[in-house]
Amino acid sequence: MQTISKDINMNFGSEKCVRICLKRCSVQSKMHIGSTFEKDIKELDPRKAHRYLGREESFDIQHKNETEKLKKEYLRRLRLGFGTELSAKNNIQAIRSLAVPVLRYSFGTVNCHQEELQKLDSKTRKLLTIHGQHHPNADVDRLYVRRKQGGRGLMRLEEAHAVEITKLVEYVDRKEDPLIQDVINTPSIQQPLSNVTDS
Repeated sequence: MQTISKDINMNFGSEKCVRICLKRCSVQSKMHIGSTFEKDIKELDPRKAHRYLGREESFDIQHKNETEKLKKEYLRRLRLGFGTELSAKNNIQAIRSLAVPVLRYSFGTVNCHQEELQKLDSKTRKLLTIHGQHHPNADVDRLYVRRKQGGRGLMRLEEAHAVEITKLVEYVDRKEDPLIQDVINTPSIQQPLSNVTDS
């Protein structure tokens, strides 16, 4: 990477990088990566986290903290749509494209219980009712039926979770990819992968 970066005259953003060495799920204090970048890339304090692609990462995932942050962000984005003058159809589309992906992106990496998803679905319906987008006595199931079939087209979070987990399992189960096979055959992670496959 260093050679290619020099060839195309690209600067490597080492100030954005951190490193941590794990061996059999324990943090190693010293790590040698054999590069001139080694002195530029600081080591990550195991008690701290590094923000990468919008998620804080360390030697493990703080599932409870991450779940709370994701729920807050989902509800914040949900309320953003209600603050506009969108029609009911466009508001549902905004929820599907702006709020739901916040949670979908985390499914499979951050533990999310079905009860929590059901509560968020209930909160979504409550907010729809408060903002005049859903009548209190209207059929709840119709909210989740596709518009082409006469429904409202809202996506149920439990369904989105099931879709993402299924896709993840199908990806991990691909036998032809040697890199995935190396990961599957690593003794320290065989148990978590089997748990994902079982769910």
